[in-house]
Amino acid sequence: MALRQQWASLNDLMRHLIRQQEWMSLREAAKLYRVTDETMLAWVRAGAFTNQNCDGRIWVARADLEAALRRKPEYHKDDGDER
Repeated sequence: MALRQQWASLNDLMRHLIRQQEWMSLREAAKLYRVTDETMLAWVRAGAFTNQNCDGRIWVARADLEAALRRKPEYHKDDGDER
């Protein structure tokens, strides 16, 4: 039987969950998206993905990257693509 952790507050639980998240380096994230490091850095700075800075290196949340890849691109009628 697994032991259940007791949390003093919801904030404590959220901090724990954030620490459990998988992170990718900025370079790995750029490679996953097939873009330059500079493009990924611009997206991170724009707030497109959850990230953290540790010892001067930027880490991006893998779950955010993968979720964005699964999302269906938006269709804009002005794109000239007749569907």
